[in-house]
Amino acid sequence: MVNYESFNLTEDHCYNIRRALMYCRENQEDGLIFPKREYHLYPEKASMCAVSVSNHDICGYNSIAFLLENMRDFTLDGGGSTFISHGVMLSVALMDCFNIRLRNLEFTVEEPMRMEAEVIGYSGKDWILEVTNDVGYYIRDGMLRFTDAYGHDDPYHYTMIARRGQGMDYIPETKESFDKNVRFFRMEGKKILVQNSQLRPEEGMRLILAPQIRHGCTVFLENCTNTLIEDLVICHSYGMGVVAQLCDTVNIRRMKVSPDRAMFSTNCDATHFVSCTGKVEISDSCFESMLDDAMNVHGIFTRVEQVDEKGILVHDMHPGSKGLSLYSTGDRIAVMNPGRLIPESIYIVEKAEQINMEYFYLTLRERADHIPVMYTVENISRQPEVIFCNNVVKSNRARGILLASKGRTLVRNNAFHTPGCAVLFESDGEMWYESGGTRDVLIENNLFDHCGYAREAWGEAVIEIKPRKEADGIHYYHKQIRIRKNRFTGKERIILSAADTQEIEFSGNEVPENDKGNRYYNCGHVLDDLSGSGQTYE
Repeated sequence: MVNYESFNLTEDHCYNIRRALMYCRENQEDGLIFPKREYHLYPEKASMCAVSVSNHDICGYNSIAFLLENMRDFTLDGGGSTFISHGVMLSVALMDCFNIRLRNLEFTVEEPMRMEAEVIGYSGKDWILEVTNDVGYYIRDGMLRFTDAYGHDDPYHYTMIARRGQGMDYIPETKESFDKNVRFFRMEGKKILVQNSQLRPEEGMRLILAPQIRHGCTVFLENCTNTLIEDLVICHSYGMGVVAQLCDTVNIRRMKVSPDRAMFSTNCDATHFVSCTGKVEISDSCFESMLDDAMNVHGIFTRVEQVDEKGILVHDMHPGSKGLSLYSTGDRIAVMNPGRLIPESIYIVEKAEQINMEYFYLTLRERADHIPVMYTVENISRQPEVIFCNNVVKSNRARGILLASKGRTLVRNNAFHTPGCAVLFESDGEMWYESGGTRDVLIENNLFDHCGYAREAWGEAVIEIKPRKEADGIHYYHKQIRIRKNRFTGKERIILSAADTQEIEFSGNEVPENDKGNRYYNCGHVLDDLSGSGQTYE
């Protein structure tokens, strides 16, 4: 294993890191280790690569501090060091790698481009906030914009009421506004007058104000096989923590996402997996204060736009997945009505042609001219097994985890304390175009501690299985979901709202007295052992 000190010859660590990794690849070294200390990363001499990162505003050439391309059997060991990004970049990118191990790394960013503030009073119907962090911003003609030292200039997008005082938990009054009519006016010091807001926060409430754009992420994996991430710490990120797309088998152990004296950690999900295969496993990790979920696993729906006897032209409609190679020769695809999302026919891809960032022509082994235009297509060959065990999810915006894979899914021995629902099954063929239906899910021995305590946001139940737009009462989107031996505390929301599931079991769970009961919509076989509960069936 090579020691980084041999390449630490200039003041620019990104430049040194690039030379060290090139040496390791050229000489087939098995690893690179860093002496434990603090390293500052600047984009000017960082590696650069064209990447398209799903669910981000990243499509093109981007600066990357650690770029590993076409490497195999390699360990990147941070030695417990902290790496601080000054300027937007991807901290780590693994491209077309095999058997890579990332370990003992801590990442944060100097300018997260998110405003933290406290409401300090009212002026009539307008309210006054005071900025409490060092975010770069300016106000012009009533419009708030966020900036950094590298030319990023992003418009305000939303405000979220988060907390009171210095506590980490969100409050029951947590809500957010995406109102385009709100106006900002600068006052003395760090004070800002806010007009026309739909929100009416109380004095002393703490807020997060943010743009929509996600310029970077911390760890990005594409077309990688057998990746192990251990003892990764993320304090702040420009976007998500770990994004893996088109990967085969990703294992994350002892990951910690937590802010350092701030109100949020990652800007969106802690981990996000798109069109992966093999196994996605997260264990013994802690996720808190993210501006979205701890884990989201899904595929991508595309839409049929033209048909001929040899194949179909499909359009990637997902607003944040441009440029992904979603199809390969030999893939099995399902074609379905976009409202029901129930496969009506299965085809084999004989040849996949990626025309540009959004369109694919798929030559099929079977005649295709009877496939309806505007139907939805799902690549059912990309359905990983999902394991989420022994983790803690708390004090974050939105939900706990989102499950949308046909591979065997296990959620066991976790603790959830989320302002919205803890576990969500959701996919659609008309908005986000994130697939798909599950087949075998076990949710067992978890603690759901007062989940859903934010009164007006992010779901109606602790565990929620969203309905499809259309249902025929015969076919079901999900096959089997078992919810066993869990402990639920609090009465903020109903425990389970389930729809379009062929077999669903709710048994052996500890629930509060006089709970509100479970709800079932268009479900087949239901096993629910809550005696005297108020569960309803529709």
